[in-house]
Amino acid sequence: MKKNTLFLLSMLFLALLLPSAGKAQDCEPLVPQKLKDMLIGLGYTVKDLNTEAGKEKYEVNIKTASFNVPIGYEISPSKNFVWLTANLGKAKDETSASHFALLKQNSKVQPCFFYITDKGNLMMGLAVENRGITPAILRRHTDKFSSDVSNTSTYWQ
Repeated sequence: MKKNTLFLLSMLFLALLLPSAGKAQDCEPLVPQKLKDMLIGLGYTVKDLNTEAGKEKYEVNIKTASFNVPIGYEISPSKNFVWLTANLGKAKDETSASHFALLKQNSKVQPCFFYITDKGNLMMGLAVENRGITPAILRRHTDKFSSDVSNTSTYWQ
């Protein structure tokens, strides 16, 4: 009985000492306007690429030491992911050995990855789970993404 009382008293003390203890993190998914507002709040200049409801896409230009990286931001149709994408130009011939080198780079830049669209564009993408995203988390992903684009340029230029 004494142990239980001490345990309960210590838990009460911790709850009073740490008022945020026990509160769930805000895990609400971002909606397009909140994503745009977050990007603006981070100090980025945001360009609307698509304003159609449900297909909103925004672009932010990030300057690295070597490049100006235009990054697209959009929420997946399922609302489960926020996608960061960069169009790296037309993909080389499908039989090109450079594609193998790009695939090998995927292991170094993961969770970012290279892919080729149906239209033949070489892209880098990153899917971020759309829950609990804070400005700090979005900036961290943006910084990693733009750095990976820049650092792999010898493989896609």
